[in-house]
Amino acid sequence: MSKTITESGMIFNADNAFHIEKSRVYTGLGKGVKSVEFIRAKGDKLLFVEAKSSFPKPNKPPNPNKGNKTGEQLFREEIADICDKFIHSLNLYSAIDVGVTEYNFPTDYKSADKMSLTFILVLNEFEKSWCGEIERALTNKIRESICMSKIWKPEVIVINNEIAAERKITVS
Repeated sequence: MSKTITESGMIFNADNAFHIEKSRVYTGLGKGVKSVEFIRAKGDKLLFVEAKSSFPKPNKPPNPNKGNKTGEQLFREEIADICDKFIHSLNLYSAIDVGVTEYNFPTDYKSADKMSLTFILVLNEFEKSWCGEIERALTNKIRESICMSKIWKPEVIVINNEIAAERKITVS
């Protein structure tokens, strides 16, 4: 039976995955460091997977429950938060991989020597058409970091639960 991780109402395929969000090394860092749900080595790709069940829409009027912030402000804040999760997770993963921390990857997790990075945001119950704007904004935010765009060159993918199931990222 395949390993799974449940997040934001979705069940993810977690074969050869490092559940970084629940790891002792991450939880021991305290506030200030953010994390994706998990990292999965699949073929020649290292997938950094973040899951969400909601996401602010930029065209919404100010929200009194959110400090009267506009939809655009909330959208930009969420993009920045997710970008931080990807970057912090990559930094923590790299620190573990090169031995900076005393923590080791779980014994059932096998990395590869050469991989490309893919940052994946999966939005549960979202229209496919909504994903494009979020993907463009997240890609642009990632590109603001010279290190990310010129050294790591990650691919950024934003998909809904249906596409995630088609790509076998989730287990239907």
